[in-house]
Amino acid sequence: MDPIKYLFEKPVLNGRMSRWTLMLAEFDLTYVPLKALKGRAIIDFLVDNPIEKDSVTDMWSFPDENVVHVEDEVWDLYFDGASSSMGYGVGILLISPKGEHVPVSIKLDFLATNNAAEYEACLLGLRSAISLNIKKLLVHGDSYLVINQVTESWKIKINSPAPYHAKIEELEKYFEEIQYVHLPREENQFADALSKLAALVNIPDHIDSMPLCVERRSTPSYINEINGTEEDEIEPWYTSILKFKYTGEYPDNHDARGKRALWMLSTQFVEANGGPLYKKTAQGVLLLCIDQKTADKVMEEVHDGEC
Repeated sequence: MDPIKYLFEKPVLNGRMSRWTLMLAEFDLTYVPLKALKGRAIIDFLVDNPIEKDSVTDMWSFPDENVVHVEDEVWDLYFDGASSSMGYGVGILLISPKGEHVPVSIKLDFLATNNAAEYEACLLGLRSAISLNIKKLLVHGDSYLVINQVTESWKIKINSPAPYHAKIEELEKYFEEIQYVHLPREENQFADALSKLAALVNIPDHIDSMPLCVERRSTPSYINEINGTEEDEIEPWYTSILKFKYTGEYPDNHDARGKRALWMLSTQFVEANGGPLYKKTAQGVLLLCIDQKTADKVMEEVHDGEC
């Protein structure tokens, strides 16, 4: 955030920042936000830099039009392998330059050590990238052994990884550019979860694949009920708080724990002499409490129109 805007527009300032605001007041400063750069800027630029008529061979040509199509085509590959008494599995995550995620989780129905599972994950990730016709790839893995042996930083002293290493070198020929990067295990959680899921899950013999869908929810399930009680809500969400602030009475269905929670929650709210209810922030700002219908109307008015 712009520091001048922060000082001039923040509702409540304490300590040193408030003294800075008083010192700046004598200079009669005014904060004006920078306007958005829109298509008008391109028009003004073309007007200020016209092209000579002799240099234009085609009225529909655009100079250096190939520059518009320059894109970063490097994909990211995250791989991890899991080996335990419950089973063996590999997890792969491909991320496109546009941010699209392609997760792959494969269960291994053969004995494999932890290092062998890591090599299997790397190989299957390369094969998946080749099937998507990816030419530039950045490979991420949390196995020191695989990353250092593939990059030839470490020598292969035993014969077991040698076939994997030879196969990886064979698949690398399909890429124009490929790099290997080691990253900590906590930064490879998605691929690690996919590998552990494949190792633990039991897949019936007559099924080759099992689809998996992972969703994200930001609110508890009881808020978005299927019967749509939230849309038909009559009383606003702050009714119990407002009633307790006015009368000091608790709802009948509250036990001792619920009453204590309501009392602690009510200390964050302020009523305006029989008027609306406000929530007091840590900075001392009062926020008006509104119901769901009013909130939908406010959001519609804020986001309606251009920009």
